[in-house]
Amino acid sequence: MHVFARLLKRGNVSSQRVTILARFCGLLAILSLAGLLAGPAAAAPLATRTVLDNGAILLLAERPGVPMVVMNITLKTGSTADPVDKAGVANLTALLLTRGTQQHTAQALAEALDFLGTSVSVSADYETTTVLVTSLTKNLEASFGLLAEVLLRPTFPAEEFERKRTEVLGTIRSQEEDPGWVANKAFQEKLYAEHPFGRLIDGEPDTLAALSRADIVDFYRSYYRPNNAIIGIAGDLTQAQAQDVLTRHLGGWQAAPLPPLNWPTDPAPAAAQVLIDRPVSQANIILGHPGVARHNPDIYAIRVMNYILGAGGFGSRLNDRIREELGLVYSVGSRFSSRKHAGPFRIVLQTKNASAKQAIEEAVGIMRRYIEEGATAAEFDAAKAYLVNSYPLGLVSNRQIATLLPALEFYELGLDYPDRYPSIIQALSLDQIRAVAKKYLHPDQLLQVVVANLEQAELTPPTPELPAEATANPSQPREQPS
Repeated sequence: MHVFARLLKRGNVSSQRVTILARFCGLLAILSLAGLLAGPAAAAPLATRTVLDNGAILLLAERPGVPMVVMNITLKTGSTADPVDKAGVANLTALLLTRGTQQHTAQALAEALDFLGTSVSVSADYETTTVLVTSLTKNLEASFGLLAEVLLRPTFPAEEFERKRTEVLGTIRSQEEDPGWVANKAFQEKLYAEHPFGRLIDGEPDTLAALSRADIVDFYRSYYRPNNAIIGIAGDLTQAQAQDVLTRHLGGWQAAPLPPLNWPTDPAPAAAQVLIDRPVSQANIILGHPGVARHNPDIYAIRVMNYILGAGGFGSRLNDRIREELGLVYSVGSRFSSRKHAGPFRIVLQTKNASAKQAIEEAVGIMRRYIEEGATAAEFDAAKAYLVNSYPLGLVSNRQIATLLPALEFYELGLDYPDRYPSIIQALSLDQIRAVAKKYLHPDQLLQVVVANLEQAELTPPTPELPAEATANPSQPREQPS
């Protein structure tokens, strides 16, 4: 409620908006009192953990009542395992997994799944690949049979390989027209030069062109192994039933040694600016620097700190000042992308070209004042209340639970994490929040990426430095960039 009082006091936020926010918070309180948002009781753990004979880790949340089962198979490998010259292979392997098996063509497989009302999707991220299955309980046997085909016996047909590669290339080319995507791509490449996080998950046109079907098969055989898998299941299924159906359908899934992943040193913060001229009416801006890994002991204090800075939407400092008070931006927010390895910290905003410079100055100024002044007690209390009360909303559906379970294992949080999370947040102190702002925010070492009409924004691209020989002989012609 402190946030609402502060908004009303300022007088530039509509009473209707504050009323909506207040009602939402009131609803959370009512649900909490009713026990509907309470975490799992200590006597009833969220799930059971079993290591299967082939090395796969099974996490099962028995949730009877709704005749549905959701299974999330998370492979602990994603695009960071892509060779530099073959970026995009993890993503393309994931896309092709459902495009044909030894028993079914892509079309026949899709029809068989539709008939059962079952969905199977596969997607790759930076550090993981996810196979997500949703099935009615009554069709579970047939659904697992089709899943076994997809996971154990894919054929990666040559014509599907070419089709999917063309689709990905088309997606990349279409995204190049999106200034927000262009800004994010430039940010990643500059911040994470010579680093797996600097590459697109989809790959680049030249690396995709270099891929062959044999590369897909090799990636599949190397990483799609049960000893690289975490299986999260939530739904109308008992432990005995789950182990039985997995043993019968995935019993032939064989473990194998996994290739080592050589991880480079994480980059250090360094001030830099990337200006990209585009004929757009709205500037897309990203300000940021390297962030932290998920296992960082300060991660919870950082979450509270960043909620106050920019992740909290209405009531956050960035939004209150730059959007609500000054009306400079259409949207603004901040985020620490915590991964197994240190992801980026980003402030992302969109504004008119003419407002780009002022919006950047304001954002940097807010960071500096936040570091100097620290969070207030009211901001701290409101942030903790939101993070604690909203967390159970992510534990409602079978899909949410099935997604959460592998994450708990992957990040080594433990199955009791949902029980512990509220107390972890509540135990934080205001001094900790102030300390992490000073430690992990670097306003003088920001990478600034701006995609805008640079003339309207009154921004000038930096002049590239000339080689020494060109400086010594100005008449010497210089090679033009391609």
